[in-house]
Amino acid sequence: MHRFLPTLLLIATGVSARNSLARTPPMGWMSWELFRCDVDCTNDPQNCISSSLYRAQTDALASGGFVAAGYTGIHADDCWEQKQPPRDAHGNLVPNATRFPEGMAALGAYMHSKGASFGLYTAESPSTCGGYPASANHEMEDAKTFAGWGVDYMKVDGCGPAGYYKGGYRAMGEALEASGRDIVYSCSWPAYINNGNESLQPFGEFVNDGCNLWRNYKDIQCNWASLGDIIDHWGDYGEALVPAAGPGHWHDMDMLLIGAHCISTAEEQTQMAIWAISASPLIMGNDLRNVSATSRAILLNKDAIAVSQDPLGQMGRRISNTSADPHQLWARNLADGQVAVALYNKQGTQPVFPPFVPTSNCQGWNHQQGGYYEACGGPAGNLDSFTGLTLEQATAECCANPRCAGFSFSEGAGYYKENANCGIHKSAGYDGYTRPNAIPSAIPSAPADITVEFADLNLFGEVEVFDIWDQKIVGTMEGSYTARAVPFHGSAFLRLKGTKL
Repeated sequence: MHRFLPTLLLIATGVSARNSLARTPPMGWMSWELFRCDVDCTNDPQNCISSSLYRAQTDALASGGFVAAGYTGIHADDCWEQKQPPRDAHGNLVPNATRFPEGMAALGAYMHSKGASFGLYTAESPSTCGGYPASANHEMEDAKTFAGWGVDYMKVDGCGPAGYYKGGYRAMGEALEASGRDIVYSCSWPAYINNGNESLQPFGEFVNDGCNLWRNYKDIQCNWASLGDIIDHWGDYGEALVPAAGPGHWHDMDMLLIGAHCISTAEEQTQMAIWAISASPLIMGNDLRNVSATSRAILLNKDAIAVSQDPLGQMGRRISNTSADPHQLWARNLADGQVAVALYNKQGTQPVFPPFVPTSNCQGWNHQQGGYYEACGGPAGNLDSFTGLTLEQATAECCANPRCAGFSFSEGAGYYKENANCGIHKSAGYDGYTRPNAIPSAIPSAPADITVEFADLNLFGEVEVFDIWDQKIVGTMEGSYTARAVPFHGSAFLRLKGTKL
């Protein structure tokens, strides 16, 4: 096992005013995970993307104690814009007048009155991923518009030609800096390049272009398979990721599913622990009006939040060797010399990889309605896209390819998938067809005793063990500590205090 040693943080030059923001990972709430691009306010007035939704979530953020705990951001994601005409007579973006009748400045002022900050969304492409007007070639005027509305945080997506991103994201960073308002800049550029290979990412360029945080990997879905895949990705690329994270520039693992009613309590604890150790932003993807007391306690755990917001700003990482390890050690150095530790009981499903057989006359395809089995591995998990095919033609092409586990299908178009290991991704308008022998089989779940050897963290002599979930000191140990009966997919979350050499 590797020794846990301090790592050098990347020191960025240029756009220094931008990097004076987000000195700790941002915290808040975002609409996309549960509310997506629901614009049908006639039939779904409580949940459609509208001023009413964001005001209700702001109220719940404040009254639920989240603002006081540090979750200050209310982030409006895609689909807030007016589509036609895409801009007003002055060339500015405008909100949909029916769903945002008072305008965005008034909405931002309401958030500010509740102690929350105003987050908004655009994209470095002609249109957003939801098909709404975006900011490519309009960075300067749009940044001034956002500043005028009182925006505090901009999530800037891709959604278009990747060749534009290199100049476009820099242009937006410069425009936000020139806007006259401090606006935290969240970039999605890394998620669209290099097929998820973090060792190839130009992180220094992202920082110098003004990005305060960035999305590295694919969107989280509301299921354990997706969450577990993101954890594996961060663990596998820890050596590449750690040096590029620090105050003002963070890797964003995507939204917290805690309180969204799609993963278990143990899985919620694991997400909180590993996001905090990884210095990822803590941005909730739930419905704040409907969060259970158990989930709320996880989100508001002051000791877990303290790990996330530790002023040293040094990202932690997986110390265990591989994602295949059923019991994993994750650790992060803290400013006061203590070490935060997660002991993660992964176990889980047995992944299935190509080649697949047969390659002719395939029978018994597993059919998913309103979704499909997603491939792990980010964009590299897609073998190829197709258009203009009948279902029979797409099935035959996948069957003939021993690397094809299945495919998504919508009106003759879709993607061939190299594996089905990341679980079912729900997507209205799509169906999925998957080879039965490509679907992972479950490994029997069981709690596990997991041990941390203090020497692996450069801790020697007596070590005080503090249980973050129970919020109490467990005792003072020498040599090691064993967490008993860590639940399936759960994590013991500890803070260790000792003499470090």
